[in-house]
Amino acid sequence: MKMTKYLTCFFLVTVGLYMSSCTKEDAYKKITKDGEIYYPGRADTVLVHGGNNRIKLQVVLGNDPLITKVRAFWNNNADSTEVDVVKTTGKDTVDLLINNLSQGTYSFDVYTYTGPKAKSIVKQGTGMVYGDNYLKVLSNRTLKTLSYSLDGSKLFIDWNSPLEGEKSIELKYTTETGTTQTVVIPGGSLKTEISGFKNGTKLIYKSIFLPEPKAIDEFSITPSEVALPVFEREVDKANFKVYSLPTDVRDNWGWLMEYLWNKNYDGTGFASTEGPSQWFTFDMGESVSISRFRTWQAADRIFRAENVKKFEIWGSNNPASDGSWASWTKLAECQSIKPSGLPVGQTTEGDINYAKAGEEFKLPPGTPKARYIRIKVLDTWGGGTFITMGELTFWTSDRVSK
Repeated sequence: MKMTKYLTCFFLVTVGLYMSSCTKEDAYKKITKDGEIYYPGRADTVLVHGGNNRIKLQVVLGNDPLITKVRAFWNNNADSTEVDVVKTTGKDTVDLLINNLSQGTYSFDVYTYTGPKAKSIVKQGTGMVYGDNYLKVLSNRTLKTLSYSLDGSKLFIDWNSPLEGEKSIELKYTTETGTTQTVVIPGGSLKTEISGFKNGTKLIYKSIFLPEPKAIDEFSITPSEVALPVFEREVDKANFKVYSLPTDVRDNWGWLMEYLWNKNYDGTGFASTEGPSQWFTFDMGESVSISRFRTWQAADRIFRAENVKKFEIWGSNNPASDGSWASWTKLAECQSIKPSGLPVGQTTEGDINYAKAGEEFKLPPGTPKARYIRIKVLDTWGGGTFITMGELTFWTSDRVSK
C-alpha cells in the first residue's frame, strides 16, 4: 500500500515538472520567435532644465555604439519627441527641446533605440516648466536710498533685499553726453555706485531671474523707473573771502564781514558802516548757479534794529572795478518774514526759533552762474542807518569743477 502511494506521488511530480518545462519553453519560443531579445544600452543620465513654457532634456548616453535614436514620452505617453543620434566614442549627450508647454511639473520616460524594435529600458527624469504664474510673483528690486558723493560726481544706490532666484539687475541711466549706459549688477548686491550720469534724468532698472540654477530662460517684468534726486552741495565757505569794491560799505564795530561764513550761528556777525546806501561784496571762490541760500540774523537783535529785512542778491563773474552795477545780474529779491506777524519789538518763542534755524530762500532752476555775490539791503527791521547779519550759507546743484 505504501509503495502505491510513493509511485503515485512520483508520477504527479514528474508530470508537473514536465508541464512546467513545456510552458517555459513555449513562452520562450513565443518571445524569441523573431530572434533573441536585445536591449540597447539605456541612457546613463537624464538632466531636466526648465524654461519659459518649454523645457530641455539633456540625455547622457551610455557606451552602446549602436544607438541611433533617443525618444522621450510624457503626459502618460500621449506626447513624445525624438532626436537622431550620431554616436561617437565615449558618453555622448543629446538635447531634446520641448516647446509649448504649460507651467507645471513634468515626468519624462526616455528610451534609446538601435532599430525599430530594439528599445532600451526606461530612464526617467522630472522637471518644472515656468510661465505666467511664475511671472506673477516676480517684482523688481526696490531701492532703499539714493545719495551722492560730496562733490556730486558719484551716485550711491542702496538696495533692499532681493527675491529668491534673482540673477542680476540690469540698470540703465543717461550719461552726461546724453547716451544710455547699461550696467549689469550681480544678483544679491546691496550697494551700487555709478558715475558720469546726467542730472535731472531717470534710472531705469529691472531684476533678471533664473527660477533654477540651470534654467534655459531668464525672466523679467516691466522695468521700474526712478527720478534722480536733485543733487545739492553746500558751497564751500572755506573759499569765501571779502571782495570790497569802491562803492561798498565796510565792516564796523568789530563785526567783521568774514564772520558771515565762520559757521558761528549764535555769535556776532557782520555789521556795516553807516550810510544811506548799503551793499557789500564777497568772493565765493567758484562760479556756481545758486539753488538756495540761508541767512541768519544777528542773535542779539532778532527781528529788530539793524537786522536785514528786505534785500536783493546780485551775481557777477567779472565785477567792474569801479564798483558800478553794470557787470551785475540780479539773482533774487528777498524779504525776511516774522512768523507771528507781531509788530517790531514783540517776538514769540516761535519767531526766535525760526530765526535761529536760519531763513531759507530758493532760487529758480537756471539761475545764472556767479562767483561774486553782492547783497544790496533795501530795509532793516528797525530802520537803522547800518546793517547787521549773522551768517550766510549757499547751496548749488553744480558738481565740483574738475
